Amino acid sequence: MSDSFDYSSDDTEDDDQYGEEEINCNEYDDDDFYNFDDQYNGRNQLSDYASEEESFNSNVVDPPGGKTKLWKPIVPKDFMPDVDAIYQSLEEAVEMYKLYADKAGFGVRLNTVTRFGDKTIKKRYVVCNKMGKIPNRSTDTLDPEGSGRNKRNSNFKITDCEALIKFERLHMQTNACKIYEFEENHNHPLETKEERRYSKRARRLSYKDKEFIVRSSTSNIGATKAHKLQASLQGGYENVGPEAIDYKNFRRKVGNIIGDKDAQLVVDKMNMRKDELHNYTFEYKCVDNVLNTMFWADETDKLYYKEFGDVISFDATFRTNKYGMIFVPFTAIDNHKRSINIGAGLLSNESIESYRWLLESFLKAHVSADFLKNTDFRKRFTKLVWNDKRWFKDMYRDRKLWIPAYFKDMSLHDLMKTTSRSESVNSFFNKYSNSGNLLIYFMMNYDTAIGKQRNAQQKLEHDTKNAKHEMTLPSGLLEHAAAVYTKKSLYEVKKEIFKAVWYCSIDSVEKIDGWQVVMITQTDKSKQLKIKCKVELKLPEKEVKCSCNHFIRTGILCRHIFVVLKNNHIEEIPEQYTLTRWRRDAISSHLPSMKHVATEIKDDTFKLLTEAAMEFGSSNQTSSDNDEEEIIRMLGIRSIPDEINIHPPASIRTKGSGTKKRMVSVIEKAVAAAKKKTRMCTGCNQYVNHNWRTCKMNNSNAKFGNVNRLMILSGI
Repeated sequence: MSDSFDYSSDDTEDDDQYGEEEINCNEYDDDDFYNFDDQYNGRNQLSDYASEEESFNSNVVDPPGGKTKLWKPIVPKDFMPDVDAIYQSLEEAVEMYKLYADKAGFGVRLNTVTRFGDKTIKKRYVVCNKMGKIPNRSTDTLDPEGSGRNKRNSNFKITDCEALIKFERLHMQTNACKIYEFEENHNHPLETKEERRYSKRARRLSYKDKEFIVRSSTSNIGATKAHKLQASLQGGYENVGPEAIDYKNFRRKVGNIIGDKDAQLVVDKMNMRKDELHNYTFEYKCVDNVLNTMFWADETDKLYYKEFGDVISFDATFRTNKYGMIFVPFTAIDNHKRSINIGAGLLSNESIESYRWLLESFLKAHVSADFLKNTDFRKRFTKLVWNDKRWFKDMYRDRKLWIPAYFKDMSLHDLMKTTSRSESVNSFFNKYSNSGNLLIYFMMNYDTAIGKQRNAQQKLEHDTKNAKHEMTLPSGLLEHAAAVYTKKSLYEVKKEIFKAVWYCSIDSVEKIDGWQVVMITQTDKSKQLKIKCKVELKLPEKEVKCSCNHFIRTGILCRHIFVVLKNNHIEEIPEQYTLTRWRRDAISSHLPSMKHVATEIKDDTFKLLTEAAMEFGSSNQTSSDNDEEEIIRMLGIRSIPDEINIHPPASIRTKGSGTKKRMVSVIEKAVAAAKKKTRMCTGCNQYVNHNWRTCKMNNSNAKFGNVNRLMILSGI
């Protein structure tokens, strides 16, 4: 397109001494430059200008010779450029003209530049953004197809406007410059005050806008929805300078800057956390310089594992990133019976080797080295996880490993509803991510999800600490439970104590070998179903057990035991039966003060840069021209690497997809048949899905088939 437009001027310098070169688009504001889209996507066509009324901020000037009328801006005298006016620097002079253009109602762009022998700028032209000649296009009415090229409907913003200003440095030894030519008349109407919000200058993104786009993406909010939210927050679209397309363009620019450095950026960011955050674990594995697996866990994850690591589940979930890497969160159950994360990993495949590496990384992060060296533990762990027998073949023989009834004697087995727990956690994380995410975006989404999860946990801690429970029964056991257990656990204890009072009765009490053996009968509301249980109590140790194994399954004493404790005037739950995992003091008191990993950065320089950027963005000023520096701050990384040592994996086919073995519907068959290339039938001379042998025009009598065919072809 460069040869279709004339950006030059009659005054362009072209001598060998100074050497002219084209404008560098990175030298000034990107939005002030003329670009390809502006040529065709303008709101006004050149032919419309003849019928335009006079603008509110301009006077119509009748040029001599009866040429096209001109528009002269009306601006306060203080903003008018004066020929021979001197400025301290070229940047100051250009900013002056931009301010003048903003008041007048037109846009500007940088144009011709000439330089001294030392490559410093000698002269600079700043022109109206409607400068440029409309390209000549030929039309052939006999060729409506346009030689096979699709031509789109378009109009032009350019009008060959000659309004411009020219600056010249006084000499090589100074930065001072002066105006040596100024043309103020335009050949097009100027924008009114109401229209200026659609100008490129008004649509420029501020740092606050850019940060809003990036932060919205951490909650899986795209650029278009982020623009809608911004409009709602600002009180209407008229109060938001940038358009939705500007938000989308910036989001695309972030993706372009990241590009194929995605995996390298993620690994660098996680290594930075590992170096700067206390007790942070990050492990990764590459195969042929391609990211294969990674695992991470922070200090809070490890604290949760220490307190609630007795019951753990993990499950893979898909569609969280554009590469199809499989996300594997490790889940535990806290003292409020809520799912909490204790680590996570990404896998490029679901092979045994990948899961082996992931589980070994998990153990390395949470289990001491001495424990890992334990031969018995490793043997049992290997037998549990790496059973090579086929699942369908051994389901019945291994029923003791998956049927809940066989876990009756296993501690806390009632919490082992791994499918529902894992699916719930997967659904939670999927709300914050999508299948088109870059890895760097996925990690930001993960941080946001974990932040929400931990905030909910801390809210429950606060509610438990400040809750005052109503005592529905005059029971010392209930009062003690209210002081010990969390809010959620207390409700279950209260339920057991209530049923102990109303639905359980003592049948007999015996003394056997120092144990008090009590037979309990439990009924339902209808008083018809009766359950017999045996409770054994040893005093003074207050050791107690029940045949229902409720405490073993859930970690909370059953109603039958509460009957016996109350019968023996024991007003407090024995210490050994108030498990730490259900207590309100299960989590260390310093946990709420711990910052989330997404904000825990100890680099003072990085902090200062971020604070300065936030202060700058709080004012409604536009941001700097260097988007890369701002994006680096927003993504929480130190720099964009020049060298790539770790590449993202190719798109991964996850298990169960693309097998091509499913039944194809009738509609799909019809669509496929419609797309199938047809050929001409020699019988009916039509492009159809049959041939002469199956054509309706073919005589079914084989004897006369060839004769009929010849007659048809000859037109008889």
